[in-house]
Amino acid sequence: MNMDRRLLLFPTAAVVWAQQTPPAAEEAKQALISRVNQYYQLMQDKKYRQAEAFVADESKDDYYNGKKPDIKAFEITRVAMGDQDKTAVVTVKTKFVVLMMGVGAQIFDMPTPTYWKLENGQWSWYLPEEVKHATPFGKMNTNQEAGAKSELDGKGKAPEFGALVNQVTIDKTTVNLTAETPDDTVVIQNGLPGPLTLRLDPHAEQIKGLSVVVDKLTLDSGEKAIIQLHWKGEGPISDLVEIVAFPINRPFDISVRAK
Repeated sequence: MNMDRRLLLFPTAAVVWAQQTPPAAEEAKQALISRVNQYYQLMQDKKYRQAEAFVADESKDDYYNGKKPDIKAFEITRVAMGDQDKTAVVTVKTKFVVLMMGVGAQIFDMPTPTYWKLENGQWSWYLPEEVKHATPFGKMNTNQEAGAKSELDGKGKAPEFGALVNQVTIDKTTVNLTAETPDDTVVIQNGLPGPLTLRLDPHAEQIKGLSVVVDKLTLDSGEKAIIQLHWKGEGPISDLVEIVAFPINRPFDISVRAK
């Protein structure tokens, strides 16, 4: 995979953001992008020992114990810096193979948020506590995993991954705001058999003239979250608001335009 070419294909909004960002912040972002690309290239090449050098010390055990996906291709689609450019959430769209009972190998094309932090001057992959051991049926501790099958579907096996992803829905992904209609709502519904947690991308707070409020971030099975968007009329907007659903790690991008 040609990593230089992929970097040139970043969305226009990201280029504009970079032009408005101090040099130090942009340097940190580019260093992060380089590290993420190197890490995922090693994962794609199945060079897991070399990739270990990109993992934060606190998450070494998670890396050792975690199942390594069979990645066929990857692409960085979004970078959200946080904590004064010391942490970041990087959405990586991966094409990977999953072996599924009854149908064999299936290829999924899935955007997934990944977590990075500066450690000893280098960007390192890590797994935050809030997403550790998460499953669509609630948080699962390691010592409970052996007995978890009987709790999944009553038959000793979990639903297929693709089916789980599709059980979390959003009613629309495009919002157009005007002076006459400065408000709109987007609804996310949890169709999973267990609880769901939503995380609003910090970038939403940086969109000038836009207010984004989520009425609830933790949804029990069958519950809905209402995202309220309000344009303050302070200038045109053309941006993305991202909300990530855990534990399936599914990002929802809402395209917001106002004029």
